[in-house]
Amino acid sequence: MIAIISNPNALRFKNEELKWIKRELEKNNCPVDVFFTQKPFDGTSITNRIGGKYEIIAAYGGDGIVNEIINGNLNGSALAVLPAGTTNVLAIELFGRVSINAALKAIIKKKTKKAYYGTINSRKFILMAGAGFDAESCLKVNERLKKRLGKLEYVFAGIKAYLSASNCFDIEVDGTRYKTLWAIISNARKYAGNFNISKETDIFTPSFDVLIFPCTHRIFGLPYSNGILFGGLHRVAPFVKHIITDRPIVISGKPHIQIDGDYMGRTDARIELAGAFNIVVP
Repeated sequence: MIAIISNPNALRFKNEELKWIKRELEKNNCPVDVFFTQKPFDGTSITNRIGGKYEIIAAYGGDGIVNEIINGNLNGSALAVLPAGTTNVLAIELFGRVSINAALKAIIKKKTKKAYYGTINSRKFILMAGAGFDAESCLKVNERLKKRLGKLEYVFAGIKAYLSASNCFDIEVDGTRYKTLWAIISNARKYAGNFNISKETDIFTPSFDVLIFPCTHRIFGLPYSNGILFGGLHRVAPFVKHIITDRPIVISGKPHIQIDGDYMGRTDARIELAGAFNIVVP
């Protein structure tokens, strides 16, 4: 059997589409139960109740509901993704695009692969953890405007973060400490949609790709960070540290932190590879 945990507040949530997905799966001998979240972290609570009782637990929504599910006890159930959120980075990671049809076909095939996840202060993440500027941007996202504007609201939030005061912080990787404005600890190839952040690792590889943007005067922070990251120059720019590691990473100075695109808070952090689960793949 298959369980679908659905976030009705996701940007592209459509009740008719969800009913169609259920019908298509059941036509292909995949009985389905649907569960709806009503408040933050319901996905974790539901997963704790049903983990191990279903062959596959599918997330219908964005990367946020995926994160809630993996922070529950899957208990041997495989994770599947049915993209209906704002960015759906994990769907792009798996299928190369945001596609309900591709996701549905994958669930019907029931092919799975081991995917690795990390933890930050014991909270799990599958895509990335960010400290500093991009986490500050996540904090400033207006959820009401996000429903109307989609990805564009992240652009506005980034501008607001750029204009606000921010302190640099320390990050320690492989025994070396760096003073930084912005750090991304990536467990995936993709970032912020379809931008390629790493060629060295992905969710099927037990390692992190760490990008460290130096503690430069803030007036240069947004232009060079966006130009480098989204232009792909972060892989060759000499002033951006790029480190592949499977060892724990320590952040101090209590910067803003985000995980899988959702704001976590201001805190020191220890980030490490923590385990693996099965995920449905094409």
